[in-house]
Amino acid sequence: MKWFRGPNHAVDLHSQRPEDEQMPTSSVQKIWDAPLSMIDYFVIDIETSGFSAETDLILSIAAGCLTGTEPHFSEFMYQLIRHDNLTSVPETIWNLTGLSPDQLKSGHDLGEVLRAALSLAVNRVWIAHHAGHEMSFLQRQARQLWKLKLRPIVIDTAVVAQALGRIPRVPTLDEVCQWLNVDIEGRHQADADVRMTAEVWRKEIQLCEQIGLRTVSDVIDWTSSRAMG
Repeated sequence: MKWFRGPNHAVDLHSQRPEDEQMPTSSVQKIWDAPLSMIDYFVIDIETSGFSAETDLILSIAAGCLTGTEPHFSEFMYQLIRHDNLTSVPETIWNLTGLSPDQLKSGHDLGEVLRAALSLAVNRVWIAHHAGHEMSFLQRQARQLWKLKLRPIVIDTAVVAQALGRIPRVPTLDEVCQWLNVDIEGRHQADADVRMTAEVWRKEIQLCEQIGLRTVSDVIDWTSSRAMG
């Protein structure tokens, strides 16, 4: 079971061009119905030069794997993305992320980094804060690089926090960290944001279980209904 759809063939993330593999329905159903504390998760964060997946750049990618509420990642990666032309990146982004043009010019190829990240993601539920931002950029790059469409099961910790806290708008990662007493360190650096997002999700799992939400399906259905209602 993998989280990629392409034209014809099986996914091989070690090849130059990943291809297609459909997930068995029974395997997907097992993930939907498994207890939150037993599921394998893929936590991801990216830093970008702006909010448009069509025109802005991915500057860095961080991702980590964990199972349930375990306190440590079983695997973790953080890479800067190499770009030859960074003139379009606003100064505010350099200040916000703490990155610099020199750092990125000696970074890694986006395709190689994205392939490594997606290899970690196989068979895992994706966790991200403001997940729509991550998914829009990653979808565009997967489509451009390999003509693939990513089809993961995604839980957005911001949406979960909004539903749990009955907050009228989707909260920032800083706000959720403050609410859940998660230490804020290295904000707007992808590796630090992944660690904070993972800790937020660990605490959200406990809160979800306290109100009777036991599975991924429970959480997604409940948060979706509250967002719509």
